[in-house]
Amino acid sequence: MLAVDLGSWKSDDWSAAASVATTVLTLLTVAIALLAALYARQQVTLARQLREEQAQPFVVVDFQDNTAMRQGIDFVVENMGQTLAKNVRIVVDPPLSSTLDDTGFPLKDAPLIAQGIPSLPPRKRISALFDTAPERQATDLPSRYTVTVHFEDARGRRQEPLTYILDLSVRRKLLSVREYGLDDGVKALREMSKTLKEMRSELTRERQRQSTIGRARGEARSGDNAVPEPEGDSA
Repeated sequence: MLAVDLGSWKSDDWSAAASVATTVLTLLTVAIALLAALYARQQVTLARQLREEQAQPFVVVDFQDNTAMRQGIDFVVENMGQTLAKNVRIVVDPPLSSTLDDTGFPLKDAPLIAQGIPSLPPRKRISALFDTAPERQATDLPSRYTVTVHFEDARGRRQEPLTYILDLSVRRKLLSVREYGLDDGVKALREMSKTLKEMRSELTRERQRQSTIGRARGEARSGDNAVPEPEGDSA
């Protein structure tokens, strides 16, 4: 071991040792400051990235229940982000096919799929009737689709494509509760109004029929009570 005789140190030796210790402490302080600065910069970068990610558009594509038609299936596109999504392009594999395609409005040929969406504001939702569950289950149409969404942010910067697996088979054999809303109430009131109109029409026709019968009976009684004119002798 290296032995140091501190008792033999002179003032110059102590001054030199103090200078070395000060230099080492200074270097340690600088190193700690640099590490703290790097850590702070990393935290600032992460916070900025988090803010940017939270502020990015987030386009979601899914199948959802139609609120007006029982067992109806909607194809839904929604921007769930906080900023505008631009030039939204939706690629579906295999192409969408439905039992409603024969109506003349196949969804795969609609501008929503064929041309895309120029701009989709935050919380903007676009839905289209895709199919009905009972009719589709009776066919061999695909139940699984891979949907890839390409889009840009409000500044025109291309975002990472989002891929969704839409599987209609997960909707089968599930218990559900029918929730009646305002549309159901309006429909029920319309049916009640139609029924009341039919009842009023039937009552009106019945009154007219009874009135006709009453007049006919009155005329018949008048004819029976008429006094015949006496026959005169011919000269």
